[in-house]
Amino acid sequence: MKQYNSKHTAVLSTRGFYTILTVCCLIIAVSAWVLWTNSTAPEETDAEANVPIITPAEDLPDLTADTPVMAEEETPVPEEDEPAEPPEQTQESPAPAPTPTVTVSAPIYVRPVSGTVITPFSGDELLFQPTFGDWRAHTGTDFAAEPGETVLALTDGTVQEVFEDGLYGTCVTLSHDADLTSTYRGLTDVRVTAGQAVTAGEALGTVAETIDAEAALGTHLHVEASRAGTPVDVLELLGESEVE
Repeated sequence: MKQYNSKHTAVLSTRGFYTILTVCCLIIAVSAWVLWTNSTAPEETDAEANVPIITPAEDLPDLTADTPVMAEEETPVPEEDEPAEPPEQTQESPAPAPTPTVTVSAPIYVRPVSGTVITPFSGDELLFQPTFGDWRAHTGTDFAAEPGETVLALTDGTVQEVFEDGLYGTCVTLSHDADLTSTYRGLTDVRVTAGQAVTAGEALGTVAETIDAEAALGTHLHVEASRAGTPVDVLELLGESEVE
């Protein structure tokens, strides 16, 4: 049995060898034929290999009507930075309240009586005083008037005082704006009282028959005005530049 197996194995080994040898010969033959075929075929140049085959136009369908045209892409141009606009107001802002207009009217001045000036305001200048026969400053203005003539307030104000003076008789003092005061001397029949508000041209009383301190001048009204204690010319307040 052992001998049979050795002979059988030898036969198989011999057959396998010839089979492999045959296959190798076939492979070599096929490879040689392929190489010979490639070497005898006409060579194509690179230009011919890359030339596209163009089909006649009549054989191609007309696609111009149905083919969409692709628009060229536009390169976006960067825009410069612009200041941002404020957002629109959805609700109207309330209109600002109007500023109240304050009208400051100039004071109105009224002549106390209609008569002419017989003795003007002298300020620091000395005037001759005929009643006493001396020279002195005249801090008021004397207006000629008839006895009983109505005396009017120079301008708006308040009655500060009604008093009696030994030389000038009954006197009325009014206080006005801007530290202005006015005093009317030689009155009778006084119609106002202290603390009463008066307007320009309002009656204060009437002209007395005489003023002892200025008796030589006859019947007249003596009016004084001062601002913060400093005497001022009544005619300047009235806007009169000349003595009548």
